[in-house]
Amino acid sequence: MPCLAPLGPPPNSRYTPRVATTHPTPTGAVVERADQLARHSTPYRDPTARVQWERLNTHSFWLPETALSLHGVAEFDRLPLADRQRLSHYEFIHFLQAGLWLEGIFLERLGRAAAHPDTPLSTRMYHLHELREEAGHSLMFLEFFRRSGLDVRKTAPRRDFALTLLGRRLPFDSALFWGAILLGEEVPDRLNRYVRLHAEGVCPVAVELSVLHSTDEARHIAYGLEILQERLARMPGPKRLLVARALTLLLKRFTKTFYYPPQALYVHAALPPGPWAERAHGNPVRRAFVARCLGSTVTRLRGLGLPINWP
Repeated sequence: MPCLAPLGPPPNSRYTPRVATTHPTPTGAVVERADQLARHSTPYRDPTARVQWERLNTHSFWLPETALSLHGVAEFDRLPLADRQRLSHYEFIHFLQAGLWLEGIFLERLGRAAAHPDTPLSTRMYHLHELREEAGHSLMFLEFFRRSGLDVRKTAPRRDFALTLLGRRLPFDSALFWGAILLGEEVPDRLNRYVRLHAEGVCPVAVELSVLHSTDEARHIAYGLEILQERLARMPGPKRLLVARALTLLLKRFTKTFYYPPQALYVHAALPPGPWAERAHGNPVRRAFVARCLGSTVTRLRGLGLPINWP
């Protein structure tokens, strides 16, 4: 993957980022899938109104204990139950904060694409359906923050400058853009699905958020996969190899953002002093958990002819 440094603005310049706006005519299969998914997105139901907020509580886990970054670390496993539950609250908030950051970038790009006059009507309509659903997720997350009673200002993930810049600058019609979008949807969705399958002992509202988010994301992932397949089908082998290498790097960055909180979060969760972030990164139980969650994503990409080198 080329060096990212030159993408930044030159020092002391009036540089304005330029976003590629080419939108080639999608193939019939992509247009048909967009039309099908748009129909499945109707009628729209506001997820914030569907959550039973009165069931939100702080005396249970907000993520399954096995999904915590420190699960399996002896120093953490010896902590009182209340401390472990509190970390789950902050890790879940951190996870939602990362989703807000990523959805914000995608909303920008979807809005531009939906306004492009050369895009087929059914595709523009699906983009607007997806934009509405992504905005609904963000509103649901913010409502959760408001009702949680926690100070969420210090739980935001490190903003990955490279991912943010690429998300805003990559050509909307490129295979790399849609590969990045697919990863940005799949990486958090795998954790949502895990919560859904291991809901025992988890706050019902946290489970509801994960289920509602994952339900819409299934359509978004299907559409992203359709476009990526179409782009790769007309791409020569050497260029496809470069895309695979770039996506391998992006997968690692997404994984770090969503699955490995910074040290500040552990401090904010009031854990005893200690190198908790370092312990999480060196935790073999955590690495195995992430590998299981994302294994199907990697398999799917390899099935498209992308030799992803992971983990």
